[in-house]
Amino acid sequence: MNFQRNSWAPIFLSAWICVALFSMWRILVQSSDSSGAVAAGILLLASLAVSRYALGLAFTSAPLLYLALLGLFHLGLVVPWALGLYDIGRMPWFAPYGLSHAIALITYSIISFQVGLLVAIGIRTSRAKPVPIDDRGIENQHVFVAGFFLFLVGLIVFIAGLIRLDPVGYYRLSYSETFRLRAESDPRLFGMGLMIVFIGLCLSVAGASRRQLKITFVGASLWVTFLFYLGFRGPALIAALIVYAVAVKKEIRLPSWIPALVVTLVLVAVPVMRFAREQPLNQRSLPNSLNEFNILDTPAEMGASIRPLIETADLIGPGNYRFGRTYLIGIKAIAPNLAFRWEAPSTESVDDLPPGHWITAMVDPWTYKNYGGIGFSAVAEPYMNFGAAGVVAYFLLLAFLLVRLEQASVRSSYALAIWALVLGPLLWTTRNDSANFFRPAAWGLLCIGLVWAASQSYSLIVQRRGVE
Repeated sequence: MNFQRNSWAPIFLSAWICVALFSMWRILVQSSDSSGAVAAGILLLASLAVSRYALGLAFTSAPLLYLALLGLFHLGLVVPWALGLYDIGRMPWFAPYGLSHAIALITYSIISFQVGLLVAIGIRTSRAKPVPIDDRGIENQHVFVAGFFLFLVGLIVFIAGLIRLDPVGYYRLSYSETFRLRAESDPRLFGMGLMIVFIGLCLSVAGASRRQLKITFVGASLWVTFLFYLGFRGPALIAALIVYAVAVKKEIRLPSWIPALVVTLVLVAVPVMRFAREQPLNQRSLPNSLNEFNILDTPAEMGASIRPLIETADLIGPGNYRFGRTYLIGIKAIAPNLAFRWEAPSTESVDDLPPGHWITAMVDPWTYKNYGGIGFSAVAEPYMNFGAAGVVAYFLLLAFLLVRLEQASVRSSYALAIWALVLGPLLWTTRNDSANFFRPAAWGLLCIGLVWAASQSYSLIVQRRGVE
């Protein structure tokens, strides 16, 4: 992370303060929902700009990646709608009214996160030297080998889990049928394989040398393409983003046209796959899907996380805050289900469900009964637990922690792997609940801890033999 001070920094900071004050004023005067959405969008852009050009954060840093996805998943639909650029008829659930509370909470989250960054980093009075990167420190054969081994194991487990969902006709499954079978049958291999592959990719790219990165890129590309084709777009894109960000941290420079090309492909592929994934695996036809293609469907669909936020804000108030219970549900999910016979978890009350399941059961019972979901929101969960004050406190603390994570990330391959293993699941929670963070992060940190312990033991054995 490169802290900097230049003549433009005070200008960016002053502009951001003005935008933040205007956004807060708009909330106080209760202006229209469309103007509130536009103001929140401007605030997001101003926050990204001040973080990049006044605080010196790279676009691939943990704070900027999180802030960008937080804004995209909550404003990607309402801002194009407010600007008159998107036909909301393409999103049947969206009602263009009653957004003020949700937009206010999004505004609080962005302002709190940015203030947290300013407190954690500060505006330095002179240009500071960037943290030196030691090529030897971020190339670790033990980490790379362990990661690539986990990647292969996870891939085998995932494929076995996919086939096990329907041993006779797995190649004919649609995305919805895959979700249904995951809920009705034993999904442990499927979910475990998905998690292990991601952990393996994080370790592999963190420990790889420049030559070994080519192998990791090939493996990551095949996995992302395979997962995307199955219809699991979110996990595929998060995995690709983390691998790319780690490579950038290791000072791997790709041609400037590659990120632009990838973004263009994503804008096209996300809405196309939205329709194609509902066809059987062996019959998917992209030309048929292109008939209903709209380039703004990608940000609009990503921005659908505002729906669970709207619904949660309507259902939850001071009398029924959860006071941290949703985080306890996520922590309990860390422990694996080791029973010989699979039994789906049962709850006595809807309130005992993870937030993503709870909101679906409350506002879309048919989808819930058919094993679907509407996702969740990183803004909705702290509000669900502690109200608006919880949103402010959560994003202040999160920004501070992400800055500290970023500062430590280039010290070694182990630190870089920890950065990836924590940030990946955290990015996923921008449109999901904390249960999707605790389990993969905990198991990923356990894996890197075991690799470190094994590496230390091996080094001690080698030293003792050398002395003898």
